[in-house]
Amino acid sequence: MNCMASENKNRNTAAMGKPAVFLISVILLMLFATGPVAAGEKFVWSEPFLSATITGSNEFYPGNNYEIEIVIENMAEDTNEILTLYPNLVPVPPSAALGTEVTLLPGDSSAVIKSGSYMVGDILKGESATVSYIVYIPEDAKAGNYNLSLVTDSDYLSYGYLITESEIRYDYGESVQVINIPVKIKGKIIPGIISVDYENLDSGKQGYIGLTFKNDGYAYGKNAEAILTFPVGSPVTLEEGSVFIGNISPGETKNARFKAQVNESVNSGEYPADFIISYTDEYGNQAESDDVTVGISTGAGPKFEVVTEDITISPGETRKISVTYKNTGDATAYDASSRITANDPFTAVSDSAMLGEIAPGETVTAEYTISLDRTAIIKPYGLNTEIKYYDKLDNLCLSDELKVEITAEDRFDIVSAITNPVVVAILMAAVLLGIYYIYRKESREHED
Repeated sequence: MNCMASENKNRNTAAMGKPAVFLISVILLMLFATGPVAAGEKFVWSEPFLSATITGSNEFYPGNNYEIEIVIENMAEDTNEILTLYPNLVPVPPSAALGTEVTLLPGDSSAVIKSGSYMVGDILKGESATVSYIVYIPEDAKAGNYNLSLVTDSDYLSYGYLITESEIRYDYGESVQVINIPVKIKGKIIPGIISVDYENLDSGKQGYIGLTFKNDGYAYGKNAEAILTFPVGSPVTLEEGSVFIGNISPGETKNARFKAQVNESVNSGEYPADFIISYTDEYGNQAESDDVTVGISTGAGPKFEVVTEDITISPGETRKISVTYKNTGDATAYDASSRITANDPFTAVSDSAMLGEIAPGETVTAEYTISLDRTAIIKPYGLNTEIKYYDKLDNLCLSDELKVEITAEDRFDIVSAITNPVVVAILMAAVLLGIYYIYRKESREHED
């Protein structure tokens, strides 16, 4: 993972390559071996040669921040002959990187560098400096091999001019190096929710949650599972929280269906759940996507109330009554039927009725035949009634118990009068008295 400098430049004169340095060193060595160097001679020495390495792993996943450490090492070599002949005339090794400033750039990657430049100071031959950077890999970063670019800017002792045998004048140059640092962005599955569908997910019912999602990431997952979890205390619980979806490729769309139960104590509402994909990545390692929060909506289901008013009956009467029910819920009841429970002093002659399909907001009317005992007290009564129906998944359901308000009252009509025993006795007495009166009158007329 070590990478060498790819660019150098000098303030005064373009830097010479390592072959040139070696050639000049050989020439200088030959000159020194044959005699003293003449005044005005120009000497070219080494220059900094930096490398950079990431400590630890250089593999990163999209959607995360990473703190990476980079070790910068000076791997240059000095021209030892000139240092040996004139040890007191060289103030600093020519290979030293002086006042080094480093800046990390994204290079050909999509990484976002969140740290600025660092002044690391002097880096002598064989020495190193360590810097830390915060790097963010975007969610939509494509998997692949890339290079970050570390730019180093240093000064160095570039030339020496021998003025006399005891005096040398120096020139300093600037060395800018661009060091490629290889990194690998690993593919990652990113579930993008396309739609959420519900089937019979109503209060007190079992239903299904259907999720349609797309792999918005760049990873290929083997033996993948879709996992849905609700927080502790949620009114929605899952019979099985994971669904096997097989292999999934980048850009592929999948569906996952979860069986759920809704607590009967809640009405309609929306509750959060976390959705992730667990899979085996291309390296055979177990991996998971980041959590995606999904809002799961529940319904109230079919709910009923009695909307009939002013049902009356007289003691001793048998009559038909009409009871109207309204579906105040948010789901349809299928194949519904109703039943009324007649408690003393009532008796049900017919106590059930077929209602059929009842959509939300719809009203239906059932007819029952009931009798009220002759001895019943004149007052309001409440009879229990309930509706039996099937939900969308063909489960048999029973509504909450409802009340039908019925008032017992006296009726002063002919029918009531002629069926009242007291009235009948009075009428019979009156008839008999009338007959007796007519008989007596006719008897007197015959005697006269």
